[in-house]
Amino acid sequence: MFVDEVRAGLARVFKNSLFAGLFLSLAAPIAVAQEDEGADEAVEEVVVTGSRIKRDTFSSVAPLQVISGQVSREVGAIDPSTILQDSSAAAGTQIDVTFQGFVLDNGPGSSTIDLRGLGAQRTLVLINGRRAAPIGVEGAPFAVDLNVIPSSLVQQYEILTDGASSVYGSDALAGVANIILRKDFEGLELEAYTRIPEYDNGVENTISAAWGYTGDRGFFGIAADYGDGEAVARDDRPWSEGCETYREIDTDGRTRTTNIFYNYLYGMKETECVIAFGAQRTFDNNGLFGSIYWTEGQTNTGIPNLSEATLFDVVLDLDGNGVPDVDFTDYFITNEDGATHLLPERERISVMSYGEYTFAGDMNITPYFEASYNKRETTALSLGATVFEEAPANNPYNPCNPNGLNGVDCGEAYNNVLNDPNYIESFKDRYEALCASFGFGRDACTPTLFGLQLPGTGAVGPLPLEAQVGIRGDRDNVYSEVDQLRIVGGIKGDLPAISFGQVDNWSFDVALVHSNSTGSSSRLGVNEERLLYSLNTSVVDPGTGEVVCGTDNDGDGIPDSGDCVPVNLFAPQLYEGLLGNDFATQAEREFLFSNRAFDTEYKQDYVNLLITGDLFDLPGGTAAAAIGYEWRRDEIDSIPNEVAREGQLWGFFKDLGAVGEKTTKEWFAEVEMPLFGGRPGMEELTVNLSTRHTNDEFYGGAWTYSGKLAYRPVDSLLLRATVGTSYRAPNLRENFLLGTSGFRNLFDPCVVPDDALVLDPMGGGVVYDPSLDTRTNTVLDNCVLQGTDPTSLGIIASGATTPVYSVEVLTGVGRESLTEEKSDSWTAGFSWDQPFFSSFDLTIGATYYEVEIVDEIIELFSQTSINDCYNDAENDSTFCENIQREDLGGGLSGLISGVDEAFLNRDSLKTRGVDINLAIDWPTDFTIAGRPLDIGADFNFNRKLEFSDVFISTSSGQVSKDSDLGQFGLPEWEGQGIARFDVGNFRFTWSTRYIGSVRIDPDVREDLPFGNADSEAYRTCLGPQNGDLDCRPVGEADNYFRHDTSVYYYGDVWTFGAGVRNVTDEFPPLVDGRAQFSGWNVPFGAGYDINGRQYFINVAARFDNLTF
Repeated sequence: MFVDEVRAGLARVFKNSLFAGLFLSLAAPIAVAQEDEGADEAVEEVVVTGSRIKRDTFSSVAPLQVISGQVSREVGAIDPSTILQDSSAAAGTQIDVTFQGFVLDNGPGSSTIDLRGLGAQRTLVLINGRRAAPIGVEGAPFAVDLNVIPSSLVQQYEILTDGASSVYGSDALAGVANIILRKDFEGLELEAYTRIPEYDNGVENTISAAWGYTGDRGFFGIAADYGDGEAVARDDRPWSEGCETYREIDTDGRTRTTNIFYNYLYGMKETECVIAFGAQRTFDNNGLFGSIYWTEGQTNTGIPNLSEATLFDVVLDLDGNGVPDVDFTDYFITNEDGATHLLPERERISVMSYGEYTFAGDMNITPYFEASYNKRETTALSLGATVFEEAPANNPYNPCNPNGLNGVDCGEAYNNVLNDPNYIESFKDRYEALCASFGFGRDACTPTLFGLQLPGTGAVGPLPLEAQVGIRGDRDNVYSEVDQLRIVGGIKGDLPAISFGQVDNWSFDVALVHSNSTGSSSRLGVNEERLLYSLNTSVVDPGTGEVVCGTDNDGDGIPDSGDCVPVNLFAPQLYEGLLGNDFATQAEREFLFSNRAFDTEYKQDYVNLLITGDLFDLPGGTAAAAIGYEWRRDEIDSIPNEVAREGQLWGFFKDLGAVGEKTTKEWFAEVEMPLFGGRPGMEELTVNLSTRHTNDEFYGGAWTYSGKLAYRPVDSLLLRATVGTSYRAPNLRENFLLGTSGFRNLFDPCVVPDDALVLDPMGGGVVYDPSLDTRTNTVLDNCVLQGTDPTSLGIIASGATTPVYSVEVLTGVGRESLTEEKSDSWTAGFSWDQPFFSSFDLTIGATYYEVEIVDEIIELFSQTSINDCYNDAENDSTFCENIQREDLGGGLSGLISGVDEAFLNRDSLKTRGVDINLAIDWPTDFTIAGRPLDIGADFNFNRKLEFSDVFISTSSGQVSKDSDLGQFGLPEWEGQGIARFDVGNFRFTWSTRYIGSVRIDPDVREDLPFGNADSEAYRTCLGPQNGDLDCRPVGEADNYFRHDTSVYYYGDVWTFGAGVRNVTDEFPPLVDGRAQFSGWNVPFGAGYDINGRQYFINVAARFDNLTF
């Protein structure tokens, strides 16, 4: 019966065979069945991930995990990214489809697997035992996108968790994930799988059909798989709905989320939203007002529809009603971004075919093939993009252009505010104590005393003014499509000619793999070049009274090129809301919007020759060997259109793409020797040795090796150890990426600290006080050397500076001068099968592992370059070359305009820990409705003992060590337990996923101690001085448990299953974005369920021997 096959095949689902010699999940029950049928039956030889040598059992010397595709369904998981990223071997930040709006190495919509937290680039992914080519779009993809794998066609996942370069070649520093697709279709099989969330949207469907035929000499199969997933908006889930909040914990341990900061300072409303300005306002960069907010039909400045909130830290209440004229909290853009996708809209289709035929003859020549085509499409909505663009002084739409269509003199408006009686009284309230300290009474404590007014009426004529608006469809929607054609063709057979003495059973396998991956992406947005062209050339045509723009070809002062549309950035339509506004005319939209498009193609051709066979007999059995050769060519052509290459979309990064190719040649050999066996105290002693020589086109040759030892003193106890080296040559991304720009908020040490600014009561306005400057002389000297004035940089007349601001960063600049990464790893472990009772099986195992990578290839973080440049006591840091500043003329430099983040070899990385496993099978004597009850359970845990980076300063040579152990993505403990109860054709399954408590990075915590709103550091507490408590941002999470359950019926033809994933609807932990990388307070990529409770239904049918 089919149910018997399922039980036999899945009895050890999720069991980590992380110890040598332990039969893997699928093996032990099958072995029992074979013994019952007769000992003389032929036993099929298989190749287990971790070795190239065929074996007659599924026992493995290498540390290995096996995850069954079918039982993954039983716990509500069918997509490969979820299954692999949920494994206890996965660690670090796992990239999945929740990463919307981020610059991803593999492009939008991708998901990858990171083993041991060492990076996806150090995890080798195989499909059916052969290297899989990268899939992605934009930049230079380097990893397999798990979202294109045909989820319902996966038989099992095998995860090798030690360095495996000597067996599989470059990239396997952290381990190998081998995705094994089914090839056992017999007749017609149909399946449908649906997951339905308890909350709105997010329904996921997978359907598949497969047909196969097996004859006397060969087999053939074809299968198709389709999947889709509805988009989930942020407001669709209770943990992410509403706006992002500050989450601060007070000294009594209570979490606070209400932002009281502006209520405390200015009497404005309390809010649940974080401070996030950027729309429905303008900004005066002339040193007068600062931000001026859109107040339709009202003004307290005299500038139509624009009102000021505070001026010189004095709240404006010019109508004297006791309420601020403008409330900051009404202008936080997070108030309107709830439609942003938490999960994007997804669609995937896969088609695969396979077959082989064995010709008659003693060589058993067998040609075979595998062919697959996989495609996925992703559409993601990410709101929150806004445009900050300054209109020139003479732009006719500029509100600060008194010669324009609706402008005023903003200098006069500024003076009018400072001279307003209500403002003067508020100013006195704010600065009375300061004036008194200099001997001035309240009556004299006015803006005039400080010299803040402009001379006379304040008239200054036209001034530039920056518009800050949110525009519908601007950079908020990205569509990506990737596909891959993969063809495997080969010939395998026996080599009877190689048979002499004890040398026998030799066979060969020659395979050619061709992969062609293509990707495209598109994103619409405001073209900054066109916007500037319009703003800078717009004038009023005196002949028509209409605004025109463009190039003045005839020199009459009126543009006549006809290639421009006047854009009114101050039109009321652009200020109706915070986000989703539109231009005054459709012509403006059509003129400004451009498509940022990308086409990426990655080709990989791969030839593999493998010869295996027996060498000689030893006391423990027959020594076997494998030798082989591999040749691989990788080629990338990642081509942006002009909009993407030049970064023409406003505020959006530029991606220069990548073009390059390289060839790799490898020889390898492996031998396994069962030295002793069947003796007292020496039931088994097996040694496995392997080596590989890799010749990279750019980096020459490198040797790697691996040694494995299995010792069984008694049948029930296996001791094992492995040691080896691994190698990773820089990939095409690290060699040929021309650079991808993004924007980071960076700290500029040359900007005057806000604490070092004071109001000069002698009429000097805002001035720098060096006695309040806490910067070191080293920093100040380096700032001067770089052409800046650290005593004035960043000061504006309104009395503020911004040392942290957004800077364009060019990331991932590839280099052929990089050297290869190398690693040393070793493991030691045991497995014990209880021998005392025949009524049940119990297996306990544990494996210690340690991996250290040297010459780690990193992308130097932009802030690191800045810190190293300006803190270098020798004043000659090479990292200063990575920093670009505005050219102010006369040899002076302004704010940072860009920073390069290049790849380089610098640091080392080390991780170590213990994998612990327990499995039990108990065919009980109990019956239910006359059917026997069988109970099984598997428990897998990972205990991390170390995860550390060693950093070496290039300027000082100082070595520092940083530990990430216990942080998000790297909990000290995590694991999973599954219990199964089989009664007849029915199975009940219960699974629990556990993630241990995690904490904030100690360095970040040091920068975020307890404090309060008085210091302007925090937003929800006022401190003991105001009768309240201190608080600090939340960056920790408690133990997390997710429970899944299902009931399945396995019949001869039909399978029916239904269950619940996340039974208790466990919410993900919520954190403060200042303390932990997150989106809307939800930590991304750390293993937590962000979809909530889901109900799933699985229906399948198998019609054996159905032929056409």
